[in-house]
Amino acid sequence: MQKLLQLVTGLLVYSTLSAQSDSTLYHAQIAYEQQDYQSAFDLYNTCFTADSSNVFCCEKTGISAYRLGDSPSAKSIFSHLITIDTFSKTGHAQLASIYEQEKNTPKAIKHYNILKKLFPDNAYYQRKLGQQYMQANLIREAFENYSSAYKLNDKDMVALQGIAEIFLANEQYTDADSILTIGLQRDSLNVKMNQLYARSQYKQKNYNNTIASLEKINGRIDLSPYFNKMLGYSYIQIDSFERSIFFLEKSLMDAGSREYAHYYLATAYENLDNQEYAIYHYKEALKEGISKNVSTYHRNLANIYNGDSNLKEAIPHYQDAYKYNDDPIILFYLARASDDYYKDKNIAMRYYKKYLKSAHKNKQYKSYSEKRIRYLKELKHQSGQE
Repeated sequence: MQKLLQLVTGLLVYSTLSAQSDSTLYHAQIAYEQQDYQSAFDLYNTCFTADSSNVFCCEKTGISAYRLGDSPSAKSIFSHLITIDTFSKTGHAQLASIYEQEKNTPKAIKHYNILKKLFPDNAYYQRKLGQQYMQANLIREAFENYSSAYKLNDKDMVALQGIAEIFLANEQYTDADSILTIGLQRDSLNVKMNQLYARSQYKQKNYNNTIASLEKINGRIDLSPYFNKMLGYSYIQIDSFERSIFFLEKSLMDAGSREYAHYYLATAYENLDNQEYAIYHYKEALKEGISKNVSTYHRNLANIYNGDSNLKEAIPHYQDAYKYNDDPIILFYLARASDDYYKDKNIAMRYYKKYLKSAHKNKQYKSYSEKRIRYLKELKHQSGQE
């Protein structure tokens, strides 16, 4: 009789605990559906704490923590989950996502690789691996996974973009264009696809196509300084200088683009015969100048001043241009400018002689320099300076 009483009591206690557990999970689910993740976490965690081997409670507690933004707790819970259920899709997927957000690329790759092995027909995991391998600069692995993802799902525009980006990085422009054409046929206004196509066409000097792609998305998005500069330069190449100025002015917002933006603006204004603005932008390019084009900025400034017969300003810029780039033609320009500007013809003669010693192949300039040296020597002799 006593044993029967103990058995009945035990069943009643189990029934009560089970009912309490069911009630807790019921209220946890309601809280979760209402996006009250703190309450959901507290309730699911009660279940998880009571039985850490309960896969369902572990999953729900971890997801609630993740939704709360508590990634340390979420990582700890999901790490426990994959110890009690090695093949847990939820555990590996959540850990992969968390590590991806934290930019912990090696660990993200680890979990996406496990998911790829568990679910080889799931294109999403292949694509995510492609993205992570790109982050790690493992291009071959990235290409393999992007390609696998696209074979499994030919509607995956992200995988298609990834393949195109790799072709562009490898300067395989024909391959990139063929991939991008497929994407643009599917979605002609796709911003990323048009940007990639513009980059490809720009590298190939197909400036009309570059313009067409960027103008297609201009207004749908605000073009970055990089693409404004690209568009502005492309307009210069087709002699649409007013339109180029519009976009190049916008590209000045990016400190990293300013040098070239000012240079291109100077070029545009020079072609519009606005020498004042051209000079201003060449000088601004010089202030920003860190590239090998510094010599070009000085030379172009010198040419403008020379064209305006302002040799006092032209000569120092020719001198600076030669400092940055010992192109012999600059010596010839210096000799001519010095010849016209200085009363002391020895200065011009030095530049003419230095030019003649150079390997420059222009026969006309060489002949002119020789004749000019002879003439200046005769002048000196006649004036009694020798």
